Amino acid sequence: MTTLDKDPDASQGRRWLGDLPEELHRQRAMLTLLLDLCVATPSITSLSVGCSLGRGAGDALSDVDAALGVDASRGEDGAREVSGVEHAVVAALSQGQPPVGVLRDRVGPADRFVRRLFAQFRDGTQLDLAIMAEAEVRRGASAPDFVPLYVSSATSSSPARAYPPADTATAEQIHDWTFLGWSALADLDKYLQRGSAWEAHSRLHEARHRVWQLWAAANGATYPWHGLSQVLDEDPHHLPSGIDATVAGLDLVDLRRAARATADVLARVSGLAADTHDATLPTEMARYVTDRLG
Repeated sequence: MTTLDKDPDASQGRRWLGDLPEELHRQRAMLTLLLDLCVATPSITSLSVGCSLGRGAGDALSDVDAALGVDASRGEDGAREVSGVEHAVVAALSQGQPPVGVLRDRVGPADRFVRRLFAQFRDGTQLDLAIMAEAEVRRGASAPDFVPLYVSSATSSSPARAYPPADTATAEQIHDWTFLGWSALADLDKYLQRGSAWEAHSRLHEARHRVWQLWAAANGATYPWHGLSQVLDEDPHHLPSGIDATVAGLDLVDLRRAARATADVLARVSGLAADTHDATLPTEMARYVTDRLG
């Protein structure tokens, strides 16, 4: 009897891992370890891998972005089961070459109980794993770059949560990202007046992050809330006009120049995103900040 016959729930995942190029041997080993844990742990209901590996764009430096589903209730009611799987993953990772560092924390909104485990290994492998109730796992159009490696025949009794498509941003998000961009530029002006170059530089970066989110949303990129990474994944050559001028060092005069350039780009890109998603924009805030920077 073959390995595939012994664990039919994992057979598709083992075939997928076997097709990975040799340069991804470290990522394959990590996912095989997780897949074996799924087969050995009845409470684990699914394993999915996404981002660059899931899109088929991974290289030797790619981390392993994955999600584990657990047979557990949503929210705090399922905390014990989800935490139990988290402990099992940590124990499994320590069986081979132990990681040099592990971060374990809770992520996501308060009504979800999602544990994140990030592990760094000496050979350069990185694991970024989300562990949650099976009903919380994103699938289909809400996670188009995630590949299911393991789906147990035993499923959670809770119906799956409905998530919007991954390339969708709401009109409210467009408004809020734009407002936060202008707010960052308003802070930048304040810090320039104080002569605090480092704080001004930090707020310039924040404003540019909002530009990337809005540009991603205007162009239909997946997961637009991640900003720059999604813009580059969509088309690294299709960038907003004038974005190069938004970069500055720690010179106060150059920071103000870059802030004005960022305001111009933010105004144009937010307009495109608003047209795409039928959103209203904080026009009074934009005028106020533009006047301050001028």
